[in-house]
Amino acid sequence: MAGPVLTVAALVGATVVGFAPQNAPPAAVPVRSNTVYVSVLEESGMPVMDLTAADFTVKEDGKARDILRVDAASEPLHLMILVDDNGTGLFRSGLIQFVQQFQGRAQIAVYTVTGQTQKLVDYTASVDTVAQAIATLSARPATNDGGQLLEGIFQASKDQEKLRAARPVIVALTVGGEEHSTVPAHQVLDQLAKSRSVLYVIQVAASVLRPTVPITQSRQLLGENLNLSEVLGEGPKQSGGWRDEIVATTGIVLGLRKLAMELKSQYAVAYSRPPKGKATERINVSVSRRGVTLRAPSKVAGR
Repeated sequence: MAGPVLTVAALVGATVVGFAPQNAPPAAVPVRSNTVYVSVLEESGMPVMDLTAADFTVKEDGKARDILRVDAASEPLHLMILVDDNGTGLFRSGLIQFVQQFQGRAQIAVYTVTGQTQKLVDYTASVDTVAQAIATLSARPATNDGGQLLEGIFQASKDQEKLRAARPVIVALTVGGEEHSTVPAHQVLDQLAKSRSVLYVIQVAASVLRPTVPITQSRQLLGENLNLSEVLGEGPKQSGGWRDEIVATTGIVLGLRKLAMELKSQYAVAYSRPPKGKATERINVSVSRRGVTLRAPSKVAGR
């Protein structure tokens, strides 16, 4: 006796039932992350190097972010040095000692700020090449009518942004005097944040190395000098650096030695971000350990 005959419709139905697709898991949302480089120092100024991810807290616009990892910073630096010495050669010796500590650790460029910013040596990993270039910064014609340090910082941060380096740093050394850059302070500070550069400033206090010239356009010069003062003050704070005013030549060596120690002893703090971020955000980094000094950016750009 013949068995039951299955119609095509029945076969198709059986197939559908037998191989019904399961519900696919939801697509994973990619995790965006950001890394900031911070310094943690004891009261003596020595670096603290035994902290872990549990010791750090990061907030953006007041919202806590998950700490992904905390490591000793090992990425090479992109170090831009701006020398505004009015032709005195004042920073030469200290700078040579400074760059020699970054063999194998950095790409270094040096620019001088005279009437305009001029390249002395482009980014190179050769410390010897950089030291030889700095050695040429002996006594030379002065620029007593002022300089364009503000423009130099602005251009340096634009260059750093193009490089998209992991650890961009700008070191500005200046003897002060009249400023002739017309770029406004807020534009420089915004560009500094976009480039993620950390600004460090060493300035000769109450300098007579560049005499103040007679002011013929008081309103314009006042604005330019105020713009520079704001950037030299707020730039280091917002980017996680510092500003040091020195009163003697020995202060240059000590200041650069302190800076080298900090740059070689930083933490890389990686944290999560929402899928979409703003162009610029406020950030607050803190540590649970008491009695230490933390240097970290307070303004970062989204990527």
